[in-house]
Amino acid sequence: MKKNCSTRSAFFNRRILIGVFLVIVSGILALLAFGVRLDSQKLASLSAPKRGGAGAPLFKAPREPLQGTSRDQTAANYRGPRNNFRPVESVQTRPLRQLPMIPPALATHPDIPEPVRPKLPTDTPARGFTQTFSGRVLSAPSPTGLSWDGVGVGLAGFIPGSNPPDTNGRVGAKQYVQWNNTSFAVFNKTTGALLYGPAAGNTLFQPLGGACATHNDGDPVVAFDILAGRWILSQFVVGASPDFSHQCVAVSQTEDATGAYYLYDFVTDPTNFVDYPKIGVWPDGYYMSGHVFNASGTAYLAGRIFVFERDKMLAGLPARQLQADLKTYSNKPQYGFLPSDLDSLTPPPAGEAAFVIGPHPTSVNRLASARVAVTWGGAPSIRLTESLIQETWGKAPCVNDTDAGDHRDCVPEPPPALPGDYVDNLSFHLMYRLAYRNFGGNPVQESLVGNVTVKGGNSKPDHGAIRWYEFRNAGNSTTTPTVFQASTYDPDKTYRWMGSIAMDKDHNIALGYSKSSPTVIPSIFITGRLSTDPLNTLGSEAQVQAGIGVQQAGGNRWGDYSAMTVDPVDQCTFYYTNEYLKTNGSFNWSARIASYRFPSCTSAPAWGTLTGTVRSSPSNAPLSGVIVTLSNGYAGATNSSGVYSFLVPPGTYTATAADADRNCTSASPPSPSVTITSGGTTTQNFSMVGTSNLQENSVTINDAPSGNGNGVINSNECVNLNIALKNNGCANATGISATLTTSTPGVTVTQGSSIYPDMPIDVIGTNSTPFQIQTSNSFACGTEIEFELNLRFPNGSKTIPVIVPTCTGGPNQTIPPSTLTTSDLTQSDRLGRDGQPSGCSGKACPGGGFPGTKFYKTYNFTNESAADACFTVTINAALGGQGDIESAAYVNSYNPADLCQNYLGDTGVVGLGTTVPNATYSFIVPAHSDFVVVVNTTGTTTSSEFSGTVSGFFDFNPGPGPCPAH
Repeated sequence: MKKNCSTRSAFFNRRILIGVFLVIVSGILALLAFGVRLDSQKLASLSAPKRGGAGAPLFKAPREPLQGTSRDQTAANYRGPRNNFRPVESVQTRPLRQLPMIPPALATHPDIPEPVRPKLPTDTPARGFTQTFSGRVLSAPSPTGLSWDGVGVGLAGFIPGSNPPDTNGRVGAKQYVQWNNTSFAVFNKTTGALLYGPAAGNTLFQPLGGACATHNDGDPVVAFDILAGRWILSQFVVGASPDFSHQCVAVSQTEDATGAYYLYDFVTDPTNFVDYPKIGVWPDGYYMSGHVFNASGTAYLAGRIFVFERDKMLAGLPARQLQADLKTYSNKPQYGFLPSDLDSLTPPPAGEAAFVIGPHPTSVNRLASARVAVTWGGAPSIRLTESLIQETWGKAPCVNDTDAGDHRDCVPEPPPALPGDYVDNLSFHLMYRLAYRNFGGNPVQESLVGNVTVKGGNSKPDHGAIRWYEFRNAGNSTTTPTVFQASTYDPDKTYRWMGSIAMDKDHNIALGYSKSSPTVIPSIFITGRLSTDPLNTLGSEAQVQAGIGVQQAGGNRWGDYSAMTVDPVDQCTFYYTNEYLKTNGSFNWSARIASYRFPSCTSAPAWGTLTGTVRSSPSNAPLSGVIVTLSNGYAGATNSSGVYSFLVPPGTYTATAADADRNCTSASPPSPSVTITSGGTTTQNFSMVGTSNLQENSVTINDAPSGNGNGVINSNECVNLNIALKNNGCANATGISATLTTSTPGVTVTQGSSIYPDMPIDVIGTNSTPFQIQTSNSFACGTEIEFELNLRFPNGSKTIPVIVPTCTGGPNQTIPPSTLTTSDLTQSDRLGRDGQPSGCSGKACPGGGFPGTKFYKTYNFTNESAADACFTVTINAALGGQGDIESAAYVNSYNPADLCQNYLGDTGVVGLGTTVPNATYSFIVPAHSDFVVVVNTTGTTTSSEFSGTVSGFFDFNPGPGPCPAH
């Protein structure tokens, strides 16, 4: 979970700078908007359409605490998951590196409500094995020398917009992907060089549209499917409408994290809040754990397991999900559990059920175990076999613990941090990941490693330590895993927490964590053990990154999780990422990524390279974007030269090449066998046959010769059109003739015939003779003109729809400088602020529930066009006012007694006029309709000065008359 950007006065100057930056960028975007709209087909190919008590220190102003509703569930009326077996359609993206990137500073950053965590068990833990000595230096992993700053302060001017960072990352075949809360980046894993980003998380989901595109709520997980060489990137959506909780999942089409993805939007619960999602890879599905709260986060309802249909997602096919709630004990749901996550190239035994392990909800002397078996096919099912593991875990101490019962001011820091600044220890969580390995043998030997923060030995103040486990199983799908070894690492009186653990191919273990005390600045450390060490022991610890600053007034949040992952290729090199601060402060976190390995670990056989060139036949032109896929799921895409290259584990596979988007119908050879040798290079070329694929590339309006010269189509005007096409096909396009037609009222095509030049593959061509249209004097300005471009060529025909807007670019209208005072109109409620400014795609009314006298002003405008239109309101406010303001828009009229009557959209943000300098929102206004923009105070105080602009109006300047005679 995350909390969003601080609104404390300490960050006043920074926010002014950000505000100025946003204003500049908004202006640039506005100037570009017209050109982007004309290029509608090209754009379409890129994108398809906590709550605690009042005043709790966790709440940072960008989002209102959620209001309880009559639909809020309690444990008494909760009825469990609603399994819906309807397959979820995927959307295929262009390569990520080609998608328009949303800079983190421009992304919406809603403050996600932090739910009320369940109470810890009250019993006393048994004294398990505790290591109170440092351990051998040789038993710890050694640094490789590779260490760099990830997403956070220090990366390309990145400024954190939320807290904590949800520090997460994963190493793949060639890259390292880090996703910290609401922003992600891709790095070269051998150099640390930045390859992509940092970008807002919902950049990835723009082609999907809907809640996944408009929300950027974080809680991300980056996974790597070692069995198929694919990336799985996901983040959640909370507070959407009509379905409350979603999981947005992206599966890469190749092993390149900057390549193309299949995108899925899974509704995880239509009414409840699914928090803390953690994904693990398993052969029969992508498994996810989640905590289910009611919508307002005031009641914990269930621990739930979700399974997504892996084999379909790897192919971009419609995929289903299954859900099941874990068992409750003494009416208390399980909490803080994780699914198994595959690290070894050797998969689990065929058909084996996945593992889920977590703390017991009523006793610190047991862990809860679940084996999860799923069946897909025509009748999907999910079955849980649940039992207990007799093993202690324990409660981590909360040193200060004065934050109104939220138990987060727990881990001490040195001055200048005060006790109220102490940070969260994430007690009651098995910490991400539950890493799994299959070592084979007869019987099979499976290992899982996990960790949890517990109480350390006696000290003043109390301190936390990390208890770690290695569980084992012998290939059975229903047995309870046994504890092979377990120990609490507590070599001194320093607080250790936020751990992550993994195991290499030689049974060696690495454990990374945060470390702090009243004299130790929060820093990143690592330790580990050799497989030959005495059981239950770790070696000495090493400092990964020294902390330079302490967190102050940051809502007590720290990390939320960290990530220890293992290089899938050599199976020996650990990559660890965690949080630290470069200076004292809050919301100024950095992240470090560093690699370690045990010198004794023998690298797994090197992967080999499959490469080749894909060309069209008979033109012999190189084809970009063709996906070459092996029978194990590993895949690569051709570049602009038609060359593909990717790493593959040694073995013999069947290869295929396909690109349906290019109209490639078959490849030669169709399915060759390829043998990959360790460290070797195998070459397999393909020749593709198919047809051309002409698509609209752009539309250019020229109204200078016979129109009014304003660059848009108006009524009573003669306009020339040039429609550029691109051959995105598998064969050359030749002998192209075209006819332009339209059925839009008031529009006549006066010159509708032209020819196009021959277009080889990937070449753009424009009609040789401009098309010409005439609008009538009665043409309804604002109407989009729908054309059909009918193409004929020797081997067939095609019709391309082309949509062109009209009469755009009218002058903005203003909201004059003003203030809200006690002499203004009053209302007895106001809209809630959900952190999501409305957009042209629409937004549900957030409702009220905030009684008290508020002051407001209204400003009236009209959509005079004959078409529904999107308008944008920008409110600029002087900072430092007595209270926040907000703005909303309504069609026809505003009724302050019914805030959702005639609602169109609203600003959504908190802090406007106090710490946020401007806010922009958009909405659709019906044709020939009035609309009202309201600006109101959110409290009973007056406001600072504000002003605004409204854009989206039309240019009704008519043309000079009909086209000249031909």
